[in-house]
Amino acid sequence: MPTITRRDTEDLRAILTVHIAKEDYEKSVNKKLNDFRKKAHLKGFRKGQVPMSYVKKIYGKSVIADELNELAYKELIKYISDSDMQTIGQPLPVEDQPMLELEVRNYIDYDFEYEIGLMPPLDLKGLDKSITIDSFDIEVTDEAVQEEIDKYLKQQGDRKEVDEVRSENDLLMVNLIELEGDEPKADGLNKHSMVAIEDIQNEDLKKQILTLKKGDTFDADIYELVAESQSQDVRKYLLSVDDEAEFNNTFRVEIATITHMSPAEMSAELLVDAIGHEKAEKHVAEFLLKEDEEDIQEEIGGDSDLDIPEVVDLEGLGEEMEEKVISPEEKEAATKGMKEEIGLMIKEQSENAAKDHLMNKVMDELLEKNDIPLSDSYFKRWLTINNEGREISDEVYENTIKTIRANFVLDAVAKHLDVYTSISDVEAEMRNDYYERAGLDPENPTSDEQFQKFYEMMMQYDESFMIKRQSQLNNDNVKDKLEEIIIINKKKVTTTELNDILKTEYEEAKKKEEEQKAKEEEAIEVEVEEMEG
Repeated sequence: MPTITRRDTEDLRAILTVHIAKEDYEKSVNKKLNDFRKKAHLKGFRKGQVPMSYVKKIYGKSVIADELNELAYKELIKYISDSDMQTIGQPLPVEDQPMLELEVRNYIDYDFEYEIGLMPPLDLKGLDKSITIDSFDIEVTDEAVQEEIDKYLKQQGDRKEVDEVRSENDLLMVNLIELEGDEPKADGLNKHSMVAIEDIQNEDLKKQILTLKKGDTFDADIYELVAESQSQDVRKYLLSVDDEAEFNNTFRVEIATITHMSPAEMSAELLVDAIGHEKAEKHVAEFLLKEDEEDIQEEIGGDSDLDIPEVVDLEGLGEEMEEKVISPEEKEAATKGMKEEIGLMIKEQSENAAKDHLMNKVMDELLEKNDIPLSDSYFKRWLTINNEGREISDEVYENTIKTIRANFVLDAVAKHLDVYTSISDVEAEMRNDYYERAGLDPENPTSDEQFQKFYEMMMQYDESFMIKRQSQLNNDNVKDKLEEIIIINKKKVTTTELNDILKTEYEEAKKKEEEQKAKEEEAIEVEVEEMEG
């Protein structure tokens, strides 16, 4: 059986030396070589009669190399798991170790050296309620609920091409012609695109457009034709040009087509479509078709065998058929149900966003309070190997290191709160879920064989699946118990206010990141100039 010895370095790496004795691999190698001998078709020899010495000469080194690599890696993974080492990444062969001379005639012992990154010992600071962070108690306003309902009704409504603008809900297909002064620019942009009237920022311009018809034109600042939050997307979605393209802001807008949007009328069926049958039934059960009525409806309207006489004017019949009339009682019940359920959905989504925000703030504070050194030499090599040898930028390296540190802190917090989920826990969850979905008996040995095939397939599809799932579970577990390690200062906010807060923080963080990047680039330019000078 292979043995492993460990030597820790001062730069947070472990050198693992795997000793494989000839007894550990010779039996398996001989069996594989004998199988080759039985199957080999070599000129001058009958099948199965090739001398073993000849087989070893041709296949021996590759068979031994495969066996040694498989044995070494299998033993490394087992050793790391059994010893509960706090490692990051995967074992990498130590650089500059002598090339092994594989002996195929007389088997010998081999030693292989691997390095792996270590997490430093950590006495986590900040778990003594020394951190106070603002969080949010979400209030869902009637206006926010109605806004979502209006959006949904609009999506489910009718669309009809018309000759003149009728409302702010209308969509315009337009030709966008770049101007130079008051005239089209020579060789300027000329693009066909879509504009939603409700998104137009300039209210005076919006009022003007509401008086226009198909074929009319107007001049406008291109950035005022979209919502303020969409300004950064003008190049990509409105003009279809790259980031380097230069153009004037003023465009002549020619209306090619106008699509009028009529919102759908609230009904029991629409409520079912929006929130699902089970939830909708609580509010509008009396207005929904019963199962036997649905069967009859399907039989009549579906693939029936009824013969339709040729004399029937189907087109005329369709025009005479009346649409289903939605009673005031049905509309009122569906509206009430929609408001209630949409309000609950908005509150749940906002509370989840607030929890994620709080969790991110806690992790930032803990990372600030705790210095977590890592082995630069190992991680740069590890990233390069996993990036197929391509050079790693400083930005990618720093982001990766930040993620590793954050995961390490997350694991430490989860253990402190006694809610830690290990990789073996994730595997057990996956196994139980697979058995249940596949209807397998856990006591049957063949069930495990099927699971192992599924597991290997999952790892081939996404080799980091287990780590991602572990991190997700630990994140969820810690998020639910944050009040045990920090002081939470609750502030009542509406969903609109929460969105504004999150948007502002995101933009500030992005601006800070861009400023830092600009400073670093400027420092590099100065350094280069000094070297050249």
